Amino acid sequence: MGLTRILVKVLTWMCIITITLLTFIVLLQVITRFFDYSMPGTEELSRLFIVWLTFLGSSLAIYEKMHLAVNYFVNKFKKRQRKVLYILVNVLIIIFYAVLTYYGFMLSMSAMSQTTSTLQMPVGISYLAIPVSGLFSIYFIAINLTGSATEEEGGTAS
Repeated sequence: MGLTRILVKVLTWMCIITITLLTFIVLLQVITRFFDYSMPGTEELSRLFIVWLTFLGSSLAIYEKMHLAVNYFVNKFKKRQRKVLYILVNVLIIIFYAVLTYYGFMLSMSAMSQTTSTLQMPVGISYLAIPVSGLFSIYFIAINLTGSATEEEGGTAS
């Protein structure tokens, strides 16, 4: 469990730093536009931070079990069937994230030769959020699979 706690802390701090930088950059952009000056690159940088924050936050939400779920039909099953259904759904989600991670990595590597117009940063840095988030998500789903299905039902919306 030590590795999981470290990853969660790293992910949490990455989200905190990203949203802080995003807030600062957007605020700076608003202030400079008030004086009829547009800072170059602030839009590209804010877009990069939003992409990373969205994907990293999604992985953190998987760990915290904060994603929306509708349990109406699941609750119609018996406890044993719910457990099997829970495992099946999570295996399918892991497969989805594995495909997303693979193709996200391919996309980000192919886009590394392209650069953004103002900052001249590789476009692949934005796309790299997809496989990084996918790896975190796969790990957290696998960790969540070790818990019981009835624990999962308590924290979701119905």
